[in-house]
Amino acid sequence: MHRSKAFAIAIATILFAAGDARAEDLASSVIGSWRLISCKVERSDGSVQDLYGPSPLGLLMYDRSGHMSVHLLKADLPKCGTQDRRKCPDAQARIAFDNYGGYWGRYEVRPSEKVVSHHVEGASAPDWVGTSQKRFVEISGKRLTITTPPQQVGGVESVVVLVWERVDCKWAQQRHAGDAQRRRLLLRAPDAGRWAFLRRKK
Repeated sequence: MHRSKAFAIAIATILFAAGDARAEDLASSVIGSWRLISCKVERSDGSVQDLYGPSPLGLLMYDRSGHMSVHLLKADLPKCGTQDRRKCPDAQARIAFDNYGGYWGRYEVRPSEKVVSHHVEGASAPDWVGTSQKRFVEISGKRLTITTPPQQVGGVESVVVLVWERVDCKWAQQRHAGDAQRRRLLLRAPDAGRWAFLRRKK
């Protein structure tokens, strides 16, 4: 009797530890940088549409201290004709606002529910500030799929499904090396004195 009871306790401990490990895996697996592959809105009428076009741009970041940031953008938007944002014509400004979404804040992972909650501190849409955005998450290899609960998109109840791919560290290192090479080239330019000063300041 005692032996069977001890065996049952041992099995329960192993299962609990395995569940805890899986929970820890999910929490640690989201940490890093992710680039957007697709963003589709699935409407209640059964229709599906690319929310930010067929080739969306986006970056999602989770750090170890519990902070997050996300940016979503439709590619090839019409230009405003000026780099002064407040001088952008109304029509182009509206298109830009409708086709860019971004916010930052803190996040928490609830592994047992496969949920990440984004606690928004700042956003391109003012009404999102101070809200908590619930997201269902699944990770498979280098892909992270995030699904929203039902919400209004363009006045229609919809679910948004975003597929992200982890940013490869080698890619980041290559990009950093490319930036360093460009800085070296700039130092050889006629205004090398100014760039040398900026480099020393870094």
